[in-house]
Amino acid sequence: MKFEILVPGGSIRFPPYVMAPYCTVALLSDGERLVLVEPGGFPSWEALERALKERGIKPQDVTDLVVSHVHMDHIFCSIFFANATVHVHERYREKNYAAFGPMSGPFYSMVLESWKKVQTLKDGDVLFDCVRVFHTPYHSSEHISLLIETENMGKILMPGDICYSRIEYFEYMKGYKKDAAGEFITKMSKECDWIVFSHDVPMKVGGG
Repeated sequence: MKFEILVPGGSIRFPPYVMAPYCTVALLSDGERLVLVEPGGFPSWEALERALKERGIKPQDVTDLVVSHVHMDHIFCSIFFANATVHVHERYREKNYAAFGPMSGPFYSMVLESWKKVQTLKDGDVLFDCVRVFHTPYHSSEHISLLIETENMGKILMPGDICYSRIEYFEYMKGYKKDAAGEFITKMSKECDWIVFSHDVPMKVGGG
């Protein structure tokens, strides 16, 4: 499948009151499927709408959504893709989202209730013959990372929020941070050509 980044991720911060992270949104396409890997958060919905319009894609054309984990900066824009099947790790069902808070609880419930078709994932699953799923519960219990074999960019690692930026990646590579997430990133970075960070621009790491 062809891989494109529609919206690079980042974060808007105005301490101590406002923090508005937004994740990288990517598109996988093969002529039959239009797959958004991470539909993204509220701050980036206009950028996503613009990117889809530029490609002649309507929200109803999107067939699948793949989410690394159920945090609002990754899932909010899923509400716009009513025809899509949402692919998410099976442990997402273990949480009581309504109890998150008097405002955040209803917010999460609204988004999750918009998911009409859900396919749960587990470690080792392969989606669309090219996306390998790794359960990496170091950021949240349902968190997954993805290794994607693409037609145009070789192998791409999308580690989600267990390694969300170049700075965190280099901290792992230099041994400043040593934990299970770091072991996974160190190993997988040797198997890929690119790392697409959730809250930073992508980085080429392989020689392909």
